[in-house]
Order: sequence, then C-alpha cells, then structure tokens
Amino acid sequence: MSALLGSVATYTVLATLLVASVAHLSRPAVLAGALATHRVLPAPATVAALVVGTEGLLAGTGIVALWQGDRSLLGVSLAGSGVLFGLYAGYGRYLLVTGRTGPCGCSRRELPMTGWVVTRALALAGLALTGLTLAGSVLPPQRTGTPLAVALLAAATFTTLLWHLPAAMHQPTVAAVRTRTGRPTGVTAEEGLPR
Repeated sequence: MSALLGSVATYTVLATLLVASVAHLSRPAVLAGALATHRVLPAPATVAALVVGTEGLLAGTGIVALWQGDRSLLGVSLAGSGVLFGLYAGYGRYLLVTGRTGPCGCSRRELPMTGWVVTRALALAGLALTGLTLAGSVLPPQRTGTPLAVALLAAATFTTLLWHLPAAMHQPTVAAVRTRTGRPTGVTAEEGLPR
C-alpha cells in the first residue's frame, strides 16, 4: 500500500511540475504579468523566470532520480517541490488576505487568484511530503506491471484534476462573462451559476 501511495504522490507532483513549467514556457508573459499586477515582489520578470526554471529543474531532477533509482536525489526533488508549493500557497494566501486582486499566473489562462489556487498548492505540498516520506517505496518507471500502471493512471488523474481545479471552481461575474456580441450570458455575481 505504501508503494502505491508513495508512487501516486510522487508521480503526481512531478507531472504537475512538468506541466506547469511547459505551460509557463509556452506563455511566459502570463506569470510575469500576474506578478507585476500583484505588486509584491521586485523584478517580476526575473522572479517569473526563476519560478519556471525551478519547476523545470525539480521535475527533471525527480524524473532522472526515478530512472536511475537514486532515492536520495528523489528526496531532494520532492523536498524542493514541497517547499515550492508551500511558497505558492503562502504567497496566494497573502494576496487574498491583503485584498490584492489580479490573475494567479498559474496557468496559460487568465485565472484570478482565489482560495482554490491556494488549496491546490497546499494539496501538492502535501503530496510532495507524502512522496518524500515514502520515497523508498516509489515504483520506478522500469518496473512494468499492474501496480505501476495503476499508479501512473491515478497520478495522471490527480494531475489533471488539480491542474484544472482553479478554472473549474471559478465563478465569473456578469461583467466578465459576455457573448461575442458583448451581451451578458445570464450569469449573476451572486449566484455564479447560469440562470
């Protein structure tokens, strides 16, 4: 059971980091623009580049560690991932507490900073900690078979769900939801649901 739990947690964290770094690389201005809008960190473009580089480095390190069977390197990757996701959660919470609105910069889409962004970061930090705790039992990618297939399918599912969580839970206001003609689609700010 610990092999399945550790594997799902580890593969979810690494896949999410890989998807995040690719998404940020495909539209680098989104994260830098969001950080500039928040007006919290100096040199938003530099910070954005560091974030994207760190995500890619942690994902790459974790993948190499899995292929080589290097548990200590995998532990470093997962510990770094836990710290990074913890920083994301803390930063997002700070923005929400201080009332700083704006985009989260956490995907290719323009999504606002919400509690769901913080929740996702906390969930990923928890998964990184779980993977770190169980790093010795993580199934390597060379070990084919049903347990690895189940772990990879579960990790792909969790990665997809967590990646889309902020977008799925976003409830736009009437001003934000308009048809191509410019007329509101019938979504109210109070309800957040179509009429």
